[in-house]
Amino acid sequence: MNKNNKEKIVKFFRQILEVYDFQIMIDINENLENVFRLIDIQKGNLGGIEQEEFYTLSDIIDRLDSYHQDYVYTPLEIKKNNNEKIPKDDWDLVAKRYLENNTVANILSEINTEKYVDLIGRKEKFDIQDIIKILDEEEMCYKKICQKYVGTMSKEMLLEKDNKILHIFIEDEYINLKEKGKINNQNYKDYLDGNFEVYEYDSYQDFLNATVKDEIAYDLNDLELFDKDGNWDFYITFEELKKVGYAFMVKDHFPLLQKYILEENEIYEFFNRFSLEELEDFEKTLYLYFEIDDIDYDSNAMELYSKSNSSFNSNIIYLAEGNLSYEDFMEEIEEIPNCYELSLSKVSKYFRENKIKDLMEYGSDSDEGLYKLSSMYKELMDELSIKYSNVFTEDVSDGKYLTTIIFEDNFSMKIDTSAWNGIKVVTENVESIYETYEKLKQKEVKNDEEINYDYA
Repeated sequence: MNKNNKEKIVKFFRQILEVYDFQIMIDINENLENVFRLIDIQKGNLGGIEQEEFYTLSDIIDRLDSYHQDYVYTPLEIKKNNNEKIPKDDWDLVAKRYLENNTVANILSEINTEKYVDLIGRKEKFDIQDIIKILDEEEMCYKKICQKYVGTMSKEMLLEKDNKILHIFIEDEYINLKEKGKINNQNYKDYLDGNFEVYEYDSYQDFLNATVKDEIAYDLNDLELFDKDGNWDFYITFEELKKVGYAFMVKDHFPLLQKYILEENEIYEFFNRFSLEELEDFEKTLYLYFEIDDIDYDSNAMELYSKSNSSFNSNIIYLAEGNLSYEDFMEEIEEIPNCYELSLSKVSKYFRENKIKDLMEYGSDSDEGLYKLSSMYKELMDELSIKYSNVFTEDVSDGKYLTTIIFEDNFSMKIDTSAWNGIKVVTENVESIYETYEKLKQKEVKNDEEINYDYA
């Protein structure tokens, strides 16, 4: 998750503390360690909570279970019992989703005092809608994973009814009706297999945690992740595999990383941190350096170079040779990548996951039988957290298109795309969009710099 979204998650964390009548401070304990402490605004200090030390924001969330119950869950239950219609932006509902979200929990567990200071340094506009968007995106990701898993099972279906996720099993004789889309949330009871229950869940994340994660784990033992040509061949993507906590299962595809880089206790973190493209880049670099002696050191230029002019990652070599510590390596890659690198990673991922080499099957919004260029750009902008109000693509001539992107303040930009374009041109287009959006954000911040939006 990008830094801006992490900032928003931390700001909502601080908002929760305010509701609970706590403030957070950073202190030095008797071991000269930086720790978090809580200040009870009501001066109650129940259970001596002000004297307790916390190392991450997740530790604080865990400690405040009784407060979550009193200030979040109980008010929400009262509203439900009173048959109130609870809007999507209801604070209690958003807080409940926030506290139960796996990704939020993982991020809070990473944020120590140093990272906390870094994330609250900027005074950026913040709204509960930002948190809703993050949580909705996470839920959509869980939905895709669950649907892909259930899609591998002929008798199983997922339905949405009355704000519940239904996991159902149908009789064998009705599988053809399912495949034709004839079974829905109005008539599904007519086709149920009586040997199975109808399972209800409040969210796709709940279904994932209760059932799908374990089933994917079983499949990982039986199915191959890569085909004979080394291409991804599992029914969920590598990024989705990260979401369910099994990224380390690709380790056998990267023997040189295991041989030269990773200790046993580093495997889980390492494979979860990088994209498949980055891992392949590391493996290729180690092959060039250790296996075929293609990379050497130029003492005059004082840098590594490739004899075959191949691209490579120098830091992974420094790490392998002991000239860079694992901690420093991981810290360096935490740096925000430049605009082109960021765009390239997202575009490469899109092309790989959609198994395309060019845009011959893409067209304008009015072209029938073709995928929409506007949808592609929307998905890429969503990946980069670029906010926009509308995107549409028009035909210019045979195989040439013009896409218009309208941002939230009605500022628009236009980009050209051709059917024969590949990763390079699309990356340059996305880079241009990203740079334009960043300039618009800076302009907005400059206009609002007199206003303090911070919750602290």
